[in-house]
Amino acid sequence: MYEYISGKLAEVTPTYAIVEAAGVGYFINISLKTYSEIENSAEARLYVHFIVREDQQSLFGFSTKIERELFRRLISV
Repeated sequence: MYEYISGKLAEVTPTYAIVEAAGVGYFINISLKTYSEIENSAEARLYVHFIVREDQQSLFGFSTKIERELFRRLISV
């Protein structure tokens, strides 16, 4: 559904980032690899995977398409 979200980094921790894009703050779960690549940046583009379950909706963000593809392969097992 979503390819990427690009915008200002409002907050970054080792487990999540909040990216402000068009006035909306997106809570995006991230990996430690992605954290190490964006932790000192003011802006970022995160390639996302959107998961909808009965009790929650989650965004997972990655700094590269390759990392996102690996995540998708792991959750398909």
